[in-house]
Amino acid sequence: MGWIRKNWFVLGIVAALIAGYLLGERGSLLNPSGITNRAVVLILFFIIGMTLPSDRIRQDLNTPALHVIIQLFIFGVAPLLFLSARLFFRDAMGGQLLVGIYALAVLSTTVSSCIVFTQSAGGNTVAAVFNASFANTVGIFVSPLLLSLLLSGTSVALPEGQLLTTLRSLMLNMLAPIVAGQLVRIRGRAFLDRHRKKFGTASSALILVVVVLAFARTASDPEFFSNAVELPWALAYLAAVHLLLVGLVFLVSRAAKLPRADRITAIFVAPQKTLALGAPLLTVFFEGQAVLGVALLPLVFYHPFQLLVAGILRARIEAHHETQSSG
Repeated sequence: MGWIRKNWFVLGIVAALIAGYLLGERGSLLNPSGITNRAVVLILFFIIGMTLPSDRIRQDLNTPALHVIIQLFIFGVAPLLFLSARLFFRDAMGGQLLVGIYALAVLSTTVSSCIVFTQSAGGNTVAAVFNASFANTVGIFVSPLLLSLLLSGTSVALPEGQLLTTLRSLMLNMLAPIVAGQLVRIRGRAFLDRHRKKFGTASSALILVVVVLAFARTASDPEFFSNAVELPWALAYLAAVHLLLVGLVFLVSRAAKLPRADRITAIFVAPQKTLALGAPLLTVFFEGQAVLGVALLPLVFYHPFQLLVAGILRARIEAHHETQSSG
C-alpha cells in the first residue's frame, strides 16, 4: 500500500488513459461543449497562481551564470533538440505526435519536484526555487509563443487569425485565474505554503481529469490508432533526448566551472518539464481539436520518466558524496 500511495499519480495517469480510451465518444457526455474541461483548467490555473512562488524571483541574483545556463536550456536548447525530431523521425512519427513533442519542448521546468531533488541531493536550493519560479512565470507568455513558432512548419499550424484568437484565449484563460491566485497568495502566503502539498495533490487529481477528457476525444478519432503504432518511436526519442539534456547540462555547467552545488541544481532543474502547467496550457491551446489527446501523450510519458532519472541521479550523487566523506 505504501508503494501505491507513493506512486498514485503515475498509476492514475495509466488509469486515466485507459478510462479515456474506454469512454471514447461517450466522454462527450461528461464534457458537454467543453464546459467541464474549461472549468477544470480554470481551477488548475487558479491553484497554480496561489502556489507559484513568483515573489521569490528577486531573492537570488547572486549566481548569474547558473541562471543563464538553466534558462537557456529550458527555452533554447531543449526546443532545438526536440525540433530535431522532424529531421530524424519524419517517416516514423505522424504529425500529431510531433505536435506533442514540440508542445513538450517549449514548457518550463517543474514547479516543485526539481526543488525537492535539488535539496535532497545537496544542491543550491535557493537557486532552484528562483529558476523554477522565474521559468514558470515567464513560461506563461513564452511557451505559447514558442509553440506557435515551432508549429508554423507543420500540418497543424494555426492560421494567423486563429493563432491570434488562440493567444488571446490563452491570456484570458491563463492570466486571469493565475493573477487571481497570486492576489490570494499575497494575503495568505503562509497558509498556502503550509498546505502546498494538499494543493499539489488537488492539481494532480484535476490533471487526471484533463487527461481522461482529452484522451476520450482522441480515442474516438479514426487517426488515433495510426498514431498509437508510432508511439514507441516517440517515447524512445523522448527518453534519449532527456538523457542527452542531462548530459549536456552537466558538461556545460562543469565547463562554466560552477560550484558542485550549482551543478547539481542545473542537472535537476534544466532538463525537466512541467506537467502541472503544461497540461492546462495545452488544453487551452488546442481547445476543440482532436489533436489534444495525442499531443498530451509525450508530456504524460516524459513526466514519470524524468522523475525516474532524477531519482537515479540523486542516489548516485548521494553515494558519491558518502564515498568522498568516508575516504
